[in-house]
Amino acid sequence: YMDTLSNNSQSNSVFRFVLLLVVIVFAFLLFFLYQTKKKPGVQPPISTIVSPPTPVVTTAGSFSLQSVTRDMTAALDKALDLDIVASSDQKSIVGYDVVVKFEEGAVEILSATSLLPDFVVYLTQKSDHYIVTGAKKPESSEPTVYDNTSILRLTVMPKKTGPLTISLADKLGIEKSQMVDEKTQILKPEVGAITIEVK
Repeated sequence: YMDTLSNNSQSNSVFRFVLLLVVIVFAFLLFFLYQTKKKPGVQPPISTIVSPPTPVVTTAGSFSLQSVTRDMTAALDKALDLDIVASSDQKSIVGYDVVVKFEEGAVEILSATSLLPDFVVYLTQKSDHYIVTGAKKPESSEPTVYDNTSILRLTVMPKKTGPLTISLADKLGIEKSQMVDEKTQILKPEVGAITIEVK
């Protein structure tokens, strides 16, 4: 009787072992089949890199300088107002950069004020140039087309006698004078200069 029990438990152990082996082999086969069904390149990409569209640069419009009083003479150490006048070739503008260049030590720029109520301006001053960035307020929905429009007033203080030339540079290092229209197209305007006799 003991021999029979011992044989039964041995056969049960063998049966369990074989069953476990079959389950493992079956699981392995399923996994193998699943892997061969997955074809490379069919899987969805983990992440897609979207590059922004390259902005189109067009030569259009202009920036120029003019004296508010139209007087081409100025007194030493007396503030003088100059307007930056812009044209945008019928395009509605949402932002601009103007690079104002001058001889180091010849003039001090005291302030830059937006003449358009729906634009805010940001200023960066260097030793021999001044960068003014104008941005349209997000809440403003009216189109802004420049047509010989005074957009910005510079208040300057001459520091030397003789001819004082202040110019708008189209490019200075990485800085550029430019406008951006509402379609995010970049306009590269013609730029001008003004020379005033300081006495």
